[in-house]
Amino acid sequence: MGCVMQRRRSGLRLLLIVFFGISSQLQAQQQAVPTTAPQTGVPRLIKFAGSATSAEGKALNGTVGITFAVYQDQQGGAPLWMETQNVTLDRSGHYSALLGATKPDGLPMDLFTSGEARWLGASMNGGEEQPRVLLLSVPYALQAADAQTLGGLPPSAFMLAAAAASLTSTISGASQGATAQPLATGTTPVTTAGGTVNKLAKFDAAADIANSLVFDNGTSVGSGNTAPAATLDVTGSGIFRGALGLPATGTANATAGKNSQPLNLVASSFNSSTKAAVNETFRWQTEPVGNNTATPSGTLNLLFGSGTAAPTETGLKLSNKGLFTFASGQTSPGSGKGTVTSVALAAPASDFKVSGSPVTGAGTLNLAWTVAPTGSNIANAIVKRDGSGNIAANTVTATTVNAFDVNVSDTAIVTSTNFNAIVGTSSSVSATTVSAFASATSGPARGVEGQTNSNDPGAMGVLGVANATSGNPQGVNGVSLSPSGLGVVGQGGSNSFSGSAMNRINSFPIGTVGDSSLFEGTGVLATADDGYGLYAANNSNAFTTAVLLSSGSSDPMDALGLHGSVLIDGFGDINATGTINGAAKNFRIDHPLDPSGKYLTHTSIESSEMLNLYTGNAILGADGSAAVSLPDWFTALNEDFRYQLTPIGGFAQLYIAEEITGSQFRIAGGRGGMKVSWQVTGVRRDAYAKMHPLVVESNKLGDERGHYLHPDAFGQPLEMGITAVQRAKLHAQHAAKRSSAR
Repeated sequence: MGCVMQRRRSGLRLLLIVFFGISSQLQAQQQAVPTTAPQTGVPRLIKFAGSATSAEGKALNGTVGITFAVYQDQQGGAPLWMETQNVTLDRSGHYSALLGATKPDGLPMDLFTSGEARWLGASMNGGEEQPRVLLLSVPYALQAADAQTLGGLPPSAFMLAAAAASLTSTISGASQGATAQPLATGTTPVTTAGGTVNKLAKFDAAADIANSLVFDNGTSVGSGNTAPAATLDVTGSGIFRGALGLPATGTANATAGKNSQPLNLVASSFNSSTKAAVNETFRWQTEPVGNNTATPSGTLNLLFGSGTAAPTETGLKLSNKGLFTFASGQTSPGSGKGTVTSVALAAPASDFKVSGSPVTGAGTLNLAWTVAPTGSNIANAIVKRDGSGNIAANTVTATTVNAFDVNVSDTAIVTSTNFNAIVGTSSSVSATTVSAFASATSGPARGVEGQTNSNDPGAMGVLGVANATSGNPQGVNGVSLSPSGLGVVGQGGSNSFSGSAMNRINSFPIGTVGDSSLFEGTGVLATADDGYGLYAANNSNAFTTAVLLSSGSSDPMDALGLHGSVLIDGFGDINATGTINGAAKNFRIDHPLDPSGKYLTHTSIESSEMLNLYTGNAILGADGSAAVSLPDWFTALNEDFRYQLTPIGGFAQLYIAEEITGSQFRIAGGRGGMKVSWQVTGVRRDAYAKMHPLVVESNKLGDERGHYLHPDAFGQPLEMGITAVQRAKLHAQHAAKRSSAR
């Protein structure tokens, strides 16, 4: 039978010619055939010629090792036969070889007797196998191999155990009366009798048959054992001189990908409770990622199962880029000296001197004060209390200050019955104009109480005015030494009144009014050291506690939405009609596990998009799918949806079968009754979001450029803050106005 090799997509081109007969060209190559190969009948060799190229398509030359393999299928499957030969290539990469030349008996006769297709593959120097090609027959040669058989069986199948030591004839048309070659002394003829049940036979000499290590009971094969526990059960070590393939369990489709066949590693541990051994199974398998996308990939995953439990995901996996995803709870304690090659120390130059930085081998880092901390009034020194807990300073500016000792001198008190109940004046730089002290230890004692019964809009219970144009003048300063006392109390009447803006906001009575007409003035300044800097309360929960209005507005009704505003209601809720900006946005509650002893604080999720996040759980129906319903306003508020699905209680190839339409979406790919946690993220598309899109990045302009909102966070002095620069600019403008007014 002769056959040619059909070319298929490859850079390896083979011309295959099979001879079932003796030709002069074949005889010229007898030197390459082992001396033990059969010398009569059909030669079990296939001569072919071809050329070899590299992966880049360039012709190879010199001597290369080529592994030839015959397969039943065009792709996948184990080889039916294979061998490796060293082949010499010419300058163009062409070569000629005989398949079967490295085997004592050449190619197996039964390799081509099944009538099924056969595919030939070849790989160069252990590299990737070239695409396989189909072996085809030539006319009139399809039955040539039958000349060596009787009814499809070899002649040895019809020999008797008591056959003579010599034969007088040969089979398949050989000359009658020819004398057969005598058997070697001490050998046993090949017969169909004898042997061990289910043991495969082997030749242990030229013609002796003995039991091999292979045991085949019809359903399982054991190597080195007679009780195989699997389709193939090998006792002893094994060596594979090629790739060990664990192919996929099936072919992926748009619905789901397919895992690889698993590699199980089993240990046995003894359970002291059950008094029995328990198998501990670790499983490696590859799993698809991004199925039915333009960039599908896979991961190598580790699973584990104890006893009879099926192995499940541990969480440890390796990506196609070599990156590990560790299981939850993974820690890396590390050991040894590590790989740090340089250590540096940085500190604000205005306060510290750093030396010895960086240390790249051995050395000492040193941190020294520029000006040592002290309780004395020393410029640029960090404040430190002295032995008595005191400090000295020229000027102290703080958000909150509590004074527990008030010493006054040179105080003038004048009583009048004309216009003002008390008027105090003093020219002393350290005097307090009015000082009132209530020494009572019980009852509603008040240091200062001001009351007026006048309905005139300008009437005031207490009026404090500071006329100084420099320094830190205070119109009214209220101090309470009682832990539960109040420094200043302001109370508004119950009736509506009208008057100047100094003591009213339209027709609403005001308990305390602070107003400043000076440039950069402060209407109300509230400070506290350990209490409340500003305390606002409304005795009725039906009304708003605090109203913060936008610039240019003086009417609390603007809080209804006519202007930008912030409302704080009686329940502690804050309502804003504009944008809230801040370095952090947190919530704090009483700790659920220790509500009287701890707080629990969370921060909000940040994003470069205006996102809404929705979550929920769904139970899959019998077909492994479920429809998730959403509110009717969902698509009116959101767009550009992103999905996340998590199976509960096991692994499933979940996917979004139908995206959000008509306020619902559909999940599929699971098992009936499985619980699935879902998460949907949407980008806001409402009218306000479209009118006020988020500007993620913006340039600092003018005086803002080169300065910081929080300079101390970047190791910069407070003078580098944007607020400090703006205040300095306003001070300069104010000084210029005052200078021009003189």
